[in-house]
Amino acid sequence: MPFNVDLWVDDRDDGPFIIYIDRGLITERGAEALQRMLSTTIAGWRRLDSSHVYTALRAVTG
Repeated sequence: MPFNVDLWVDDRDDGPFIIYIDRGLITERGAEALQRMLSTTIAGWRRLDSSHVYTALRAVTG
């Protein structure tokens, strides 16, 4: 994974976002459950502006 992380989210303005998860962190059953959960909550998703996202990332990563 890029930057030696276990989870990576690729969010592009021109399409859907893609979640990559290290194989060692999740089973096939867990991946299917995660997909079902995300699919049922999609109606409430929204993109945040860059300043809010960067503030949140700094809070989490230091």
